[in-house]
Amino acid sequence: MRYKCTVSYDGTNFHGFQIQDDLRTVQKEIEDVLLIINKCKTIIYPSGRTDTGVHAYGQVFHFDSDIIMGCWNMQNAINSRLPKDIYLTKVEKVDDSFHARFNAVKKEYHYMIDFGEFNPLYRNYRYYCHFRNIDRQLLEEVAKSFVGKHDFRSFTKNKKLLNTTREIYSIDFFWDKDLLTIKIIGSGFMHNMVRILVAMWLEVGRGKYSKEQLKVITEEKNRVFAPKIAPASGLYLYKVYY
Repeated sequence: MRYKCTVSYDGTNFHGFQIQDDLRTVQKEIEDVLLIINKCKTIIYPSGRTDTGVHAYGQVFHFDSDIIMGCWNMQNAINSRLPKDIYLTKVEKVDDSFHARFNAVKKEYHYMIDFGEFNPLYRNYRYYCHFRNIDRQLLEEVAKSFVGKHDFRSFTKNKKLLNTTREIYSIDFFWDKDLLTIKIIGSGFMHNMVRILVAMWLEVGRGKYSKEQLKVITEEKNRVFAPKIAPASGLYLYKVYY
């Protein structure tokens, strides 16, 4: 039986999603629980990885099990054994042909930036930006110029990828006084891609780069020309579409 799971987690105290030796990861915590339930090693297959400190509302993974139980019962069995910074919001039974990564058609990320006064209670859940001279209109204009299909090689940490072309379907800005949420939906995102893009958009918004310079940086296809990266604390994997 194949189970599809939607999981939310607070990434603050994790070294990302993927298992790493001797480090606390989301995958390790979930697989430790499934070892108890299934009485054997069970590997989970996520829609993709998230980095250290990145959060998720709607990460998706699947796993196989010989144990057949109701979806709610499986969800409860897992949640009751997970640490409190991970929670399965949904469990579904799916066909064996389903794959959490390869069947995903698009992903939605949210990035939260607070331009207001620092609040230590939220420090792990948004980026407190100390820039106060941001041109909001320019920030939105330069970001939305990335909608469409582009080669994002200049905006990823991964140097080994052969294909770095991705399509961004939409970029929307939601302002609540000094709190900004940027919603980005695309075909897929590479390592650090959203965080690098957000950081470089902010650089344009505060006048350190022009829109034309950022276009040239994109055409250069070299990360050395896009040296900035926004903190992981502001990034959320919000939804995976199938």
